[in-house]
Amino acid sequence: MINKAKQIREFKEANPSAPINKIADACNATVAYVYQVLHKMQNKKAKPVTPVEPTNGQKTLRKEIERLHKEIEQWKNLSDLNERRVASFMEQVRQAKLHHNGLEYVISYLESRLGIKEQDGTTV
Repeated sequence: MINKAKQIREFKEANPSAPINKIADACNATVAYVYQVLHKMQNKKAKPVTPVEPTNGQKTLRKEIERLHKEIEQWKNLSDLNERRVASFMEQVRQAKLHHNGLEYVISYLESRLGIKEQDGTTV
């Protein structure tokens, strides 16, 4: 079942030049109610917005905002670069530790084979 407001809107769209009295009779509504519904229909139409020229202060602020955005982007890029460098250094440290541990094992083996370890485990 269609409500009266929808019925009035559809009748007005189908008959745009129809007078209010005819719409009220066709939809079995009061004239006042037809006016209310049609008034709400008019308010829903978007009014065109006229562009406004920005003031000098607004232009200055926009330029400053753009400059700050660029600076932030540069800092982000620098931060990303530094994070990659730190990750690379950490990998180099890991590789160096592995190499160092390997050399310690070799030295320990050679010392034990040559018999140059002291009683307390220190080398001569």
